[in-house]
Amino acid sequence: MMMSEKNARRIKAWMTLNGVRQADIAKEMGLSRTMIQRFITGHSTSTRVYEYFINLGCPREYFVGRTEARRAA
Repeated sequence: MMMSEKNARRIKAWMTLNGVRQADIAKEMGLSRTMIQRFITGHSTSTRVYEYFINLGCPREYFVGRTEARRAA
């Protein structure tokens, strides 16, 4: 399921406010920056990346409707 553009914008805004960069997440997780971007926009799914964002403090409601969020519930 494609994530809404609104939620992708919310995640990006949260990242900016908290000084979280896609490149840093990608490096720490051993993934490409493109993978992180695709996850944020809902073009790819990853329970691992979802849990990483949640552990950083990103609000769960930003992931409503996502496969990862349903699995974790």
